[in-house]
Amino acid sequence: MKRLTTLAMSVALGLPLVANATVDSRSFAMGGTGVASATYLTSSIHNPALASQYGDSDNFGMIFPTFSARVHDSSDMVDTIDRFDDAFMRWEDDIWGGNPDADPSEWQNILRELQGEVLTAEASTGIIIAIPNKYLSTNFFALLNANVIGVPLVDERDFNPDINDPDDLHSSVYALGGATLDVGLTFAKQFDWFDKPLHLGISPKMQQMLSLGYGESVNDFEDDDFDFDDANTEAAFNMDIGAAYELTDKWNLAFSARNLISRELETNEYLGQTSTYVIKPEYVVGASYDRGWYTLTTDVDLTSKEYFKEIDYKTQYARFGAELDAWRWAQIRVGYAHSMTDHADDVVTAGLGLKPFGLFGLDLSGSYGTDNNYGISAQMILHF
Repeated sequence: MKRLTTLAMSVALGLPLVANATVDSRSFAMGGTGVASATYLTSSIHNPALASQYGDSDNFGMIFPTFSARVHDSSDMVDTIDRFDDAFMRWEDDIWGGNPDADPSEWQNILRELQGEVLTAEASTGIIIAIPNKYLSTNFFALLNANVIGVPLVDERDFNPDINDPDDLHSSVYALGGATLDVGLTFAKQFDWFDKPLHLGISPKMQQMLSLGYGESVNDFEDDDFDFDDANTEAAFNMDIGAAYELTDKWNLAFSARNLISRELETNEYLGQTSTYVIKPEYVVGASYDRGWYTLTTDVDLTSKEYFKEIDYKTQYARFGAELDAWRWAQIRVGYAHSMTDHADDVVTAGLGLKPFGLFGLDLSGSYGTDNNYGISAQMILHF
């Protein structure tokens, strides 16, 4: 059962560069905000317009790499399947040991607990190279994001098992994996609108999708590996756009639209069926207040994010973040993400940033939510 919690990591790290909404470590610590508060270095992730919003001391920079991972096992599905495995093996040993009256109620009761449970996991990684300038600020980015959803399917026939063939269970567990790799350029420029700076940006990109389905009988799920050779892949063009308006030298209002072109990709066949991984446009508005030594920011998702057509699982958040900055050498960050759907829970976040002499930086972040909702993130930053 550990494959469900590690598949997202496998997809993110084990594919030959074959993503949707990668989050950098600073944003991770600030509740996932960034549409109005991202730096020119992380603008390609959140809002391409912010690539042209930089300070006099900002020069060529690089993030190499950024990495984040999250797991949400709200119903203890991993533990439930482990308990099922133990109980089923005890019953099976009794049957093969010559006891046809062995009681299956223990594993059957645990099997009932699995009905309706869902496990989700996400991992992302990427690199960004930024060249800010007054003519046309430009970033190069390669961003990978992988999502996994694990779901058990309980079959009523298993509550009347055949003692002559105890291995013949009809209930199953399946996992769906979807990944995208975005490789592209961000272009942004500052204009004046009503005597205030208006930043506009665009990120044309090549986007490769991967979708993978895997399923096995509930008592055999741990015995087989995911085979990435079975995955379906497809590459096509996509685009992000964004805008940011500086109301004052402290207030910033922003909007971003990611993945303007909707896309779909079927998985390979598993358990006699297929599923469809989907990418749809995502619209986000944000605002930030930056006093230099501290920043307050908020983002609101205007659309929900869907993952697979066949699974009723969507996410949408209102996000809040804050950062204390000590002379650009050290930062303390906190955040909160409020779920606007019934499929996900609220999350609190926190993190630290260290940047000696303003040249080399390390950001570390973590998140926590109720019901086994955990996340970590780290990244390295270089300025030249």
